[in-house]
Parts: sequence; structure tokens; C-alpha cells
Amino acid sequence: MSHLVPLSMAEAIYSLYQCQFTLDATESLDYLETQLNIYSLLALYQHYFPTEWKASQATIYPPTDVDCHSPRELEFIVLIYTHLFPLSHWTVETAYEQRLHSIPITPMGIDWTMDGEIEHLKDGWQLLLPFSHDSRRWLDDIHPEGSDWFDSEFAIYEITYSDIDHPDKIDHKKLKQQCHHLDNPLKFLPLTLKLLDHETKNLWLDEYADDYYYQPDRTFLPWSKASIDLLTRKWQQANRMLNCAANLIDWLEADLKPHAQILLKLWKQALKPH
Repeated sequence: MSHLVPLSMAEAIYSLYQCQFTLDATESLDYLETQLNIYSLLALYQHYFPTEWKASQATIYPPTDVDCHSPRELEFIVLIYTHLFPLSHWTVETAYEQRLHSIPITPMGIDWTMDGEIEHLKDGWQLLLPFSHDSRRWLDDIHPEGSDWFDSEFAIYEITYSDIDHPDKIDHKKLKQQCHHLDNPLKFLPLTLKLLDHETKNLWLDEYADDYYYQPDRTFLPWSKASIDLLTRKWQQANRMLNCAANLIDWLEADLKPHAQILLKLWKQALKPH
């Protein structure tokens, strides 16, 4: 605000809040942290979306107090998940009620370990569970229910749990080489298994969701150009990985019985020597 006299009611209310007495060091630090957050968000908005910034009519002042985002800041947050990278519904709803002092990472990988989630997986993903280290461990931990569940789902396709050699018995370097030479979506098998094992080295795909609302309380990054550039780049990479895996899943489901047998044959060809 370069002028001394407020030009709007929102600006006047904001100015009055700046005149409140600070009672202690903690409140002082909170105040400075909030001001930094405001200026960071507004500066980032101007940097990433200059056209939208110039056209915006939204006020840059919070409607009540600085613990809430201003309409202009909320515009920026909406533009982020519209154009740059995903934010969970929980994150967006929170932003309308309280200030986001950092960027929460929303898990976007394949996570079915919460109660009932396994039943919502597509058939192709369910078929791949015994081929993944983490999934195989989970299914074995609830033995015999895990193998019984798999057999009940896939016996009709003439593939059973006992047909699938444990991932520890597989030479995964050999499997990767074999898949590399394929001309069908099975070439994406090693990548798809990394998605199931949360071993992609991509922060969007390796996080586990904590609950049904996908509250992202594990990893946060500061509001900065470096963070946004990293998250945007990593999301583009994650999106490519998810598309590759989706191609494999669609291929499996297009004709599941023969394709499952092709998968099983490829798997057995990659067994470690006895």
C-alpha cells in the first residue's frame, strides 16, 4: 500500500489489524510469518500467472483477519491446482478457512491398503498385487485370506495365487531387460510394480494417504519458486508414469485371460537360477 489513506473498506480493515499491539515474542514471530506468507503468495501469483494477476479484480486483503487468505491469494491457489499440480479437496477447503503456511503434498500414487480400498481397484491392478513386493507381503500377512481372495477373483481366468512366483525369486534386472524389448504395454510392467511398491522416487507417487480424506500431513514444502518448480516438474513426471501404468492395466483388462497368461510366462522367464 503506497498511499496513506485507505481506498476501500477491505484496505481499511486490513490497516487497522496492522495497528494491533503485539504482546510477546511468539505473537511477533507469528505476525512476521503470516506477512511473509502473504507477500510470498502474491509475488508467486504475479510470477506464474501474470495475465490472470493483471486481469484480477479480487482484493489482496483478507476479508476478516490475516489468519485467512485474501480472495486474491485464493485465486492463486485455485490456479495452482488447475494448471500446475494437484491439491487435495481437503487442502483447498482448508485454504478457505485458514492460512496455508506451506504446500502440502497430496498422495497421488496407487494406495489400496486402507479398509475396503482393495475392492475398488480395477481388475488389472488387483491382478498385479502378487507380483509386487509390498502387495505380496500384505497378502501373505493375512494368509490364507489373501491368497483365497485372489483365487476367488482370478480362478475364472485360470491364474491362481500359487502360480505366481514370489517377487524375491525374480531377477528384476532381467525382467526389465525383457520388458524393454516388448512392443506391447507389458513393457511398462517394471514401472507399474514400482508404483505399487511406492519406489518411484517421485514424491507425488511414493507418499501413502493417511485416511479417506487424503489429508496430506506428512510432507510440506515452503511457498517458493523452487518448491513450485520442483512440484510442477515432478507432477509432470508422475503423470507420465501413471499414464504408462494405465496403458498396461487397460491392456490386461482388454482380454484378461490370455493376457494374464502372457504376463505369467514373462514372469517365470525372469526367475533367478536355482
